[in-house]
Amino acid sequence: MSVRVLSLPDWTGPGPAAWQRAWERLDARVQRVEQASWTEPSLAAWSARVIEALEATPSPAVLLGHGLGAALIAHVARSPSSSRVAGALLVAPPQCATPALPPAVRAFDWPMVSLPFPSIVVASEDDPHGSLGHTTGLARLLGARLVNVGARGHLDGAALGAWPEGWELLRALRAGAPFELDPRLARDTTLVAHGASSELLLFNEARWPWLVLVPRQSGAEDPGHLSEAERRQLADESAIVCDVLRERFGSDKVNVGALGNVVRQLHVHHVGRRLDDPAWPGPVWGHSPREPMTPAQRAERVSRVLSDERVRRVFVPV
Repeated sequence: MSVRVLSLPDWTGPGPAAWQRAWERLDARVQRVEQASWTEPSLAAWSARVIEALEATPSPAVLLGHGLGAALIAHVARSPSSSRVAGALLVAPPQCATPALPPAVRAFDWPMVSLPFPSIVVASEDDPHGSLGHTTGLARLLGARLVNVGARGHLDGAALGAWPEGWELLRALRAGAPFELDPRLARDTTLVAHGASSELLLFNEARWPWLVLVPRQSGAEDPGHLSEAERRQLADESAIVCDVLRERFGSDKVNVGALGNVVRQLHVHHVGRRLDDPAWPGPVWGHSPREPMTPAQRAERVSRVLSDERVRRVFVPV
């Protein structure tokens, strides 16, 4: 689930909703767009910061807006930079034109345009900043899917916790984006080959032969997010990788694990272990600082993997 998320908080309260802060901890690819002032909103300044974040990298992004941050999405959508938006989750969108609100907030009033990317509007039946009727009409105007979560206020209370239902909505939007390898995985590995459904990577660790499979499915965090056919294909590819680590690298045991606590994107580690390796019989994770391979070691390991006939039948070398 590597697609980056730009988080746009509301302007009220001491900071982002509790679930937004939790989501930043769940996945480092959820990045808050910081504004110069949260209590003095400026449509021009806030829009400029979001556009700057979108243009910082060519990678697509999903926009996540709460309250006034949701209204901001509709204005950013009119910018040419919206071509870099893969989807948007608009949580508790407010009625910005309410006369009692400050003029700076009323300036965020919704433009009469549909969003040019897939979007979901999340409504609460007793939101003090926007009636259900208003939010229903707004979703229709924006061309967005409407999700009614019942009477849950402005969806900013601590009782929501990490709000897993909302996280699943965000994951579904990310699943519709083009596949992209998480940049942290890309930084720590070498791409060896493309499989029928996965990328085969060599992890940069000199002490252990270490291969990683990454299914090419945006939004996948664990095998449950794959189709039955994709799970079978991943299992077949994993079995081949295990055989290669045993037979080509003389491993006494192969450790297989898909943790995903740091890198949320589904990826499956395959680590060749020996009885005399420095971490045996404990896990390699957290054992000691990583020891990178030399270029010669990397080339030799890639060659050894690709020399296996089973690998060549299933994977295409890069």
